[in-house]
Amino acid sequence: MSQKSALAAHAGAGPAQTPHKMQRHSFSLPIAIARDGSEPFTRQIIRQVERLVVSGSLQPGDRLPSIACLVAMLGVSRNTVVNAYEGLTDAGLLRGEPGRGFYVAEEIPRACAPPPSIGLGAATNPCRVERPMMPSGVHAVPPSRPVCFDFKIGRPAPDAFPARRWAALSGPLLRQMAHAISDYTAPEGLWGLRVQIADYLAATRALAADPTQIVVVAGVQEALHLLAAQLVHPGDRVVMEAPGYAGFCNLPQFAQAIQVAVPVDAEGMRTDALPAESTALAYTTPSHQYPLGHPLSMSRRRALLEWAARTGACIVEDDYDGDFAYDSAPLPPLMALDPSRVVYVGSFSKALGPGLRLGFMVCPPWLVNAIAQRKGLLNHGCPWLEQAVLARLFEYGDYSRHLYRLRQRYRAQRDTLLDGLRAIWGESCVISGASTGMHLALHLPDDGPDAAVTATRALACGVRLYPLSESACGHVPAAGRHILLFGYASLSVAQIREAMSRLRLAVPSGRQEPLSASAEGGC
Repeated sequence: MSQKSALAAHAGAGPAQTPHKMQRHSFSLPIAIARDGSEPFTRQIIRQVERLVVSGSLQPGDRLPSIACLVAMLGVSRNTVVNAYEGLTDAGLLRGEPGRGFYVAEEIPRACAPPPSIGLGAATNPCRVERPMMPSGVHAVPPSRPVCFDFKIGRPAPDAFPARRWAALSGPLLRQMAHAISDYTAPEGLWGLRVQIADYLAATRALAADPTQIVVVAGVQEALHLLAAQLVHPGDRVVMEAPGYAGFCNLPQFAQAIQVAVPVDAEGMRTDALPAESTALAYTTPSHQYPLGHPLSMSRRRALLEWAARTGACIVEDDYDGDFAYDSAPLPPLMALDPSRVVYVGSFSKALGPGLRLGFMVCPPWLVNAIAQRKGLLNHGCPWLEQAVLARLFEYGDYSRHLYRLRQRYRAQRDTLLDGLRAIWGESCVISGASTGMHLALHLPDDGPDAAVTATRALACGVRLYPLSESACGHVPAAGRHILLFGYASLSVAQIREAMSRLRLAVPSGRQEPLSASAEGGC
């Protein structure tokens, strides 16, 4: 059948069915008809469809609207559309299939092909000069080899998520409160969830917070963005730990602020190294310093608050994995010591999973409205269903039971990891951050291979390790070249044991002679 015969057969054509390729259906086209008499309607249709094909907006194999559909859409006669499709078919831009429809041709004629595009590397930004940014630290670079055991930081056990309970609570909520789906959630979050979070903090952190002070956010990262946007202005000083959380490193430069990196030691942030000048914001992880794991001592907590009072700084307290304390009760939060100057930030990513994108902020009363307004402008609030289900988990006691089981599980995984590391590097090896959280830091011997070499050898055995330089930002001291980070939450006890056996083959002696970064173990 000829192409023109296909035009006649196409008038009542149904959807295209091509067995070997998924088709995109263009039931409407971004074209318009000018009715000022400057150009015939048929020519206008041909010109605009040709532009869509040449520019790539319509891809080879895409189905075009039926003749009747295009007639109704453009308000033109049937003959006008038939003549336009005939012209496009004759030009080789379209092909017709009897009884099915019209599609963009698989091969565009050379005369119609677009000119070569400029490579991405040569593209320029006409708006403003871009500033280089540090990686977030969350999205790791894909490994060069297959990985059997990945000690990635911040990843909870995937099989620990209470999926059945979550599903059981979701169904009734959708049936009984389906009207909530059709409305915007308050930017501060669901009131019921905020009440439950306030009760939980009072019971587990000795932090007395009114529910009106709590703002539900899409994870800690969103909270940090909101705070930086609200509190930091060009030229302000912003203090952060060094080494520190890479997700915060980029924020000060967004506001053209001055970043001040303060070193850490076994007692956390060194308060004796804080700047004496006026400071807008200070970011700290006092429960489990990220990434080295040192808790901020009580004396330094007081010293930090006294410094903030002198310099006018607002302190952001990131308690990202403080739910997991194994060996002793956690120290009181900074906000419990000074509720007017500290913003407490928490996350459900570690207890449930980062895919939920749920966290919270406890703001001083003077800051709540401003943060809620910014949150509303950003995304109108977090999704309703996830908040409602989480509130039920708190209300029925499921969340507390879930955390208890996780603590028992993660403690056993941590103990297995500690035994394995000490078996390889000896009882005297230095390990920090093991008393809290979901990861720890191994400080390798100075006279042995550094972290990068050890990680390379481990990867050859199917074990992925993370040198400090891959998971932190800010000033990393020379000793940081010999620090490896182990996230143990996502691996079972059996998997950790097997990983340690492989690591022993990769690193036969914890004090061997330095090796080249390309050296591989004998796995």
